[in-house]
Amino acid sequence: MNKFFDYLEMDLPDCVIRELLHYIRRFAAAFGSDMPVEGKMGKYAFCASAQHSGSVRVHWVQVGRERIAVDATI
Repeated sequence: MNKFFDYLEMDLPDCVIRELLHYIRRFAAAFGSDMPVEGKMGKYAFCASAQHSGSVRVHWVQVGRERIAVDATI
């Protein structure tokens, strides 16, 4: 999860990162497969997949026109 914050802290405030983190967890869990799904929270887009262990792997987050490769497990 630290990797998730490290990649995004330059572009987003901590409160937005936390909100996005919780949203991505709920979103990926709703699909419940290890296939990557793309979603959007407000102006932030993301790609994530639920893992069999119950964690969620975030592949990338898009802030504006910039797509940030995250590849972090949360």
